[in-house]
Amino acid sequence: MHRLAPLQARFGRAVFSALVRGGILFVLALACACAKSPVATREEAPRWRPAGPAVAAAESQAEFVHWLDPRNQDLTSWRELAPTVRKSLRYVKNKPQNAVAVNRPGLRLTWGDMRRTLERLDELLPRLDAEPGLFLANFTWVPVTGGIDYSGYYEPYVRASRTAKPGYPQAIYALPPDLARVKRRNRGRYHDRRTIEEKQVLAGKGLELAWAADPVDVFFLEIQGSGRLIFDDGTQAFVNYAGQNGHKYKSSGRIMREKGLLKEGHIFEQREWFKNNPDRVREILNENPSYVFFRYGNRGPTGAMGHVVDDWLSLATDRKYIPLGAVVAYGVNAPDPDFGTIPLRGIGFAQDVGGAIKRNRIDIFCGGGERANYVASHLDAHGPAWVLVAR
Repeated sequence: MHRLAPLQARFGRAVFSALVRGGILFVLALACACAKSPVATREEAPRWRPAGPAVAAAESQAEFVHWLDPRNQDLTSWRELAPTVRKSLRYVKNKPQNAVAVNRPGLRLTWGDMRRTLERLDELLPRLDAEPGLFLANFTWVPVTGGIDYSGYYEPYVRASRTAKPGYPQAIYALPPDLARVKRRNRGRYHDRRTIEEKQVLAGKGLELAWAADPVDVFFLEIQGSGRLIFDDGTQAFVNYAGQNGHKYKSSGRIMREKGLLKEGHIFEQREWFKNNPDRVREILNENPSYVFFRYGNRGPTGAMGHVVDDWLSLATDRKYIPLGAVVAYGVNAPDPDFGTIPLRGIGFAQDVGGAIKRNRIDIFCGGGERANYVASHLDAHGPAWVLVAR
């Protein structure tokens, strides 16, 4: 019966049952078996290039909506926002509805306000493809004064082995059992990166989750906080943040700029330098004393709401400035590996936070893989944003 599951999925359970009773299921099954496979999957199809002019800092709401398109965010329809909307709804419904979620100059919202906004958006999703003007008619667009500084984060993929072997020199460690005790004794700090890597104080204690092919990949995995291990045996596994050693983070880009090694310091420039100077990788990385420990997980990157974040939809914000649960129209001229720069206008959802995300900054979750890596590594631009509130 499992071979007929595609038919049930295509026609729906009720129609499928009727077809069975009508005796024509065999004909349909034969037709489907003989049909040619699609020439290209959605992933293989040519990418949509967002239309319209560059995003302007003083862009009007009407101009923004005119060029707004779900394909900008790798969606085929606004209906596909539904799972992301409902993640935020589950979060805000658990808050006291009359309590104030944010109260700052220019924006005051209760949890009830955000619930009504999300419920209104959820109701409108089936109509928005044909009637994009509903975005303007149903919501008050509260501008973020001064605009937003945009950056990006992503799910890194790391080549790894489940066992120690040549070609996989970098251990990925689980949380050490003595972490809390040592931090209590040592002013909140555990061994720093240099001690862990040069003295190998954790090696051979059964804490190795895996061994990675590239220490630089693991370093950037620590920065992102979660990712996916692609094992040499063809299997994969999620790893998530489990804890940190208590030392203050110092970015490798800053370290390399201070040494006069880089001009800009973005991640792609760093990677190119590391590739060309493998004998100095450990020297640079060890100047960042912070160290992150991991655990195996059963799902991808998870935001502050406790839900998996969604590509181009989930935003990390300063919850005191744009609270978790808020709906945000965001616009930025984003770097792109295929098109150079694209005008990215989208509808996003405040679902995550970050230590470096303060006030007028938003981190866009870009997904996983090479394109996401490229955009997140290069995105550092200013643009407008509005918080949407149901009228």
